[in-house]
Amino acid sequence: MVDRKNFLRNWIMKIGENSVGKSLLFGTYDPLIPDELKREVQKQKRKRVPKRKRVKQMPKINVIAAAILLWCGSALAADVKVIREIYTEVPAQYIYEIPVEKLAVYFLKSLNDVDKKLRVGNDNDKVTLYYDGKMVKSLYKPKDANDIEAWVELSAEIMDTASKKSPTAAQQDFELADLLMAGAIKHFDKDSKFYLNPEDNQGKRLKHQRNFAERKVDDNIYIKILAFNAYTKSGVEEAVKKYPEAKGLILDLRGSPGGMLSEGVAVADLFLDDAIIASTKGRKEAEEVYFNAEDGDILNGRPIVVLIDGDTASAAEVLAAALQEQDRAKVIGTNSLGKGSIQTLVSLSDGATIALTSAYFYTPSGSRLHGHGVLPDVCTFEMPEAKNIKNLLALPRNQFCPRESRADEGLDLDAAREMLATELNLGV
Repeated sequence: MVDRKNFLRNWIMKIGENSVGKSLLFGTYDPLIPDELKREVQKQKRKRVPKRKRVKQMPKINVIAAAILLWCGSALAADVKVIREIYTEVPAQYIYEIPVEKLAVYFLKSLNDVDKKLRVGNDNDKVTLYYDGKMVKSLYKPKDANDIEAWVELSAEIMDTASKKSPTAAQQDFELADLLMAGAIKHFDKDSKFYLNPEDNQGKRLKHQRNFAERKVDDNIYIKILAFNAYTKSGVEEAVKKYPEAKGLILDLRGSPGGMLSEGVAVADLFLDDAIIASTKGRKEAEEVYFNAEDGDILNGRPIVVLIDGDTASAAEVLAAALQEQDRAKVIGTNSLGKGSIQTLVSLSDGATIALTSAYFYTPSGSRLHGHGVLPDVCTFEMPEAKNIKNLLALPRNQFCPRESRADEGLDLDAAREMLATELNLGV
């Protein structure tokens, strides 16, 4: 029988050794158990005694065999170790930290992929399991949202209950946890979160320090700007030159809190030709400043899609708004944060300090960013109603798109890839 204790660890350790291993876990096709392990599992299943006969034969089998059967049949006891491995090892493969709560919820929601009668609800303070529309288990979430052990215990209990209610889930035995992991990681952005070079762990640290990550996605360049610092413009320019054959660009600004305004303006200047990028307006005439792009577009007009979410702020919003309003890019995601003010620190006589807003950022059309943010051309908040990406892209622009944190949502990236693949509304 397959050594369950080391099963997941050994599998994950192989990830990055080759492109097949990477795709197994990270997403070009369903990350199921490797063929040799599947064959071994099926072999052991065929050897098992039918349930009715098993009861009669129990007195005849030795203690070790009985222990093995008991171990395989108890999801609560058996899955704890595997779930702990998943909640620990999977987030380690990402550039950004994945909250254990988010991973656990997606993990449990994947029970619906195993049996459509199973459904997991995620309320503010509870995780609830439903079977055939009826509630069968409701558990309070851990007080500490980052408590891995507490989430492991909760997940194991939900899985144990699901296996008792659903014959389909029960048949999966120890494969159930791995199937749920496969369903969970589909929700996380495989192209921006994993090691750019899986064989070189230093690559992760380097890219994180540079505050951006780049790679090739389909026939396009994918650039994730984590924050804007002194190296952002040069890094983006270098990444674009690295792929001269690329047909388009996906610029991922989700989760970016901004940073240096000058770098946000400079990145916009790379793709705009003699156009207004942004402006600042305040109470005084001296506070009215215009930022203009110089001649030259390093992409030579190739299409751009920008990803934003509710955590996209400041310089990142300036960049997204400039490319959108100058008809240089389409924007996908949810409404950005709306942080576009210039504040000056004023010291008072009693030693206190106040932050005085002296000016605001404005988009090329003259709209104020602060308090409003950037409204995307395609609102991915409507994905559940749209059912699929093509339907989503066909929806008219919604004048209301709520702010939502979607920095690790692979669905947004899939929408961007589909838009570039079809060159939808890009006029190229």
